Amino acid sequence: MQAVYAKIKQKEAARERRHKKGNAIWTPKLNEKVLVRIQPMSDAIKGMTSKYMHVFKGPYIITKLLDHSAYKLRDESGKLWGEFNKKQLGLYQEADNETQIQK
Repeated sequence: MQAVYAKIKQKEAARERRHKKGNAIWTPKLNEKVLVRIQPMSDAIKGMTSKYMHVFKGPYIITKLLDHSAYKLRDESGKLWGEFNKKQLGLYQEADNETQIQK
């Protein structure tokens, strides 16, 4: 009986490790640079497939924190870009002239 209980606890711990991925603890702050998730569209005429297009666009700067995990963004030139939910945002980081995305 104890061996079965130990195996159940081991499987539960493995599920917890798999479940805890992502940026659940990341909360965007005012004036922070972020990337916005976009839905790329294929274009047969141009010969472009969405499979090879970038998923994130940016960087954009958070100008205002709205209710319920919503944020107002503007681009680096100051033009208002729109309102986005936290699920649509990714953290913008620069390292050695390359953009990295933390989900």
